[in-house]
Amino acid sequence: MIRVFILKLLVIVLPVALLVSLTNYLVDPANIFSSKQYISGIATILSRGHNVDNISNYNERLLQEERICRLTKTPDIIILGSSRVMEIGKDFFPGKKVLNCSVSHANIHDLVGVVGLLDSLHQLPSEVFINLDPDLVGTGGTTEWQNLSNYHDYFIDRYIKRRNIETGHEESNELHKLSSLISFSYFKRSVDFILARSSKTYSDVGLERPLNYGRFSDGTICYPYSYTHPDTVKVASDARLTGLKTGILLPDSAKVILLNGLIDFLNLRGVRVHFVILPFHPDFYAAVNTRQPLVFEKYQGMFLKLASEKKSSIIGNFDAVPLKIDRKSFYDMYHCSKEAIRTIGITETQ
Repeated sequence: MIRVFILKLLVIVLPVALLVSLTNYLVDPANIFSSKQYISGIATILSRGHNVDNISNYNERLLQEERICRLTKTPDIIILGSSRVMEIGKDFFPGKKVLNCSVSHANIHDLVGVVGLLDSLHQLPSEVFINLDPDLVGTGGTTEWQNLSNYHDYFIDRYIKRRNIETGHEESNELHKLSSLISFSYFKRSVDFILARSSKTYSDVGLERPLNYGRFSDGTICYPYSYTHPDTVKVASDARLTGLKTGILLPDSAKVILLNGLIDFLNLRGVRVHFVILPFHPDFYAAVNTRQPLVFEKYQGMFLKLASEKKSSIIGNFDAVPLKIDRKSFYDMYHCSKEAIRTIGITETQ
């Protein structure tokens, strides 16, 4: 009786499981199973000196690896940091070969991974611009940097040799793929992707500006119009509520040590290091200071002291007011416009 029941159950369950697995694998809206090929195709276009449009759900760390491994000429300038500096590119430095290597949600481990990769390939530039942010050295944060763990470990083993530095752990990539293959939530995303008639087909637009969401050949981002022209009233409201609810991360001493080690290494290799601090939305800044009084001032002071000790130039402020950057210049609570970044005077630090 039990055997008959199990057989009947299998007749029902197996076809459903097969349908879910095949749909998730073939549609794959987040590029979990096609990541390597997807990223390689994008990197191929960018390496030609062309721009790419209509990209989505890709692993930014692995794209940086692909881009750097394909370099035929060492860049003059590398940009390191989070998505807050993704619009800083070659047009900021006329006549220079620039590569923006920033990644979303970056912390110091991401920067170490990228620098380790550059050094291992003998592609260190003459200048590096580092985006100093609370998230760079704050407690917690994501472990996305582990996509660059080989180069991170290369740097730590060869130059830092501090085995007491906490590196964190991340779910196995293969385990993540397996769970996604049979995931009903991912199946729902796949079905929604089909019904919305969405496309994962990116396109080589040559030297033209991407129309949707893309990347320029220097690694900078091309945001869609809807993101760069938001409802400023809603952005201000969201910024205020988020600032009061979450605040910002407090410094992690191990990450601060690692940042110091990274800068020392770059200085020893003759790489000029410049620091850039970008503002937050005024309402987010004020709300965070209500929740965590003077926290931004403490970070600003810490980074100014760091720049002085390392004899590096530093520009910018977390507070938009002294920079004369108004609310209309923000896409959201974290990202100000490219035009606003220009007013800070990055090129004057050279």
